[in-house]
Amino acid sequence: MSGVKIKGSIIKHCRDEFGEIFIADKEGTRSLYFSDGILQSSIRLDRPGSIIEDYNQSIMSSLLFLEEPRSVLLIGLGGCSLVHFLLRTFPCCAVDVVEIRQQVIDLAYEYFLLPRWNPNLRIVHAAGQDFVLQQPEGGRTYDLIIVDAFDDDGPASALSTASFIDACRARLTEGGICAMNLWHRPKDDFPRRHAEFREVFGGNTLKLFPDEQGWNVIVFGFTGPIDSAALASYRKKARTFEQAYDINFPKYLKYVSWQNFG
Repeated sequence: MSGVKIKGSIIKHCRDEFGEIFIADKEGTRSLYFSDGILQSSIRLDRPGSIIEDYNQSIMSSLLFLEEPRSVLLIGLGGCSLVHFLLRTFPCCAVDVVEIRQQVIDLAYEYFLLPRWNPNLRIVHAAGQDFVLQQPEGGRTYDLIIVDAFDDDGPASALSTASFIDACRARLTEGGICAMNLWHRPKDDFPRRHAEFREVFGGNTLKLFPDEQGWNVIVFGFTGPIDSAALASYRKKARTFEQAYDINFPKYLKYVSWQNFG
């Protein structure tokens, strides 16, 4: 999500208990906006599996460390950009999506090409914190958990508490990764939230600022130690993935190296 005013022609405008929702089309791209014209995500109608937004591409930098997830939990449906990418790229992967706004789910089916019948896709209407915190012992675990849920004022505060992050960590498989999309405006108190995230993961984290002009910062939590010296060995993988997934993985790998290890 980034602070961009609505671009293109508005084809849908509605409201639910959480605020306004806009859908706009421009040159073959369909975008979902929340109140105040805040862009949530976009898809190309002819290629919905291609990721457009820089911050969504940077979230998928997780693949440099994970490669091929077998199970993914996505908290926050939005405009379905990540869902389409995951279903196209990993057709055998089980994808659970949790979305608090029923209106967003309904619009995703009607406007964002969300498939109604896919055996590997489960859409759950629930608050992300309730879904994770109330999971029964022995429930499904995930190779990758992506937390990309926002309200009208930025990252959903209930999804950045230590208890929620700890519950996410408990739902990860061995070698799994949790990727959380945060903002770093002064009022977002990113240093405090980042410190809590690092504490839960025992310091096994990385941060990625994909765009100096934007508000987003992606934090990655790992179930095991990070070998900073090994990042250089990922360069070949990053180039290979760039060709396969049409994402500039070499750029994000370079950013991760600079922003975490100088």
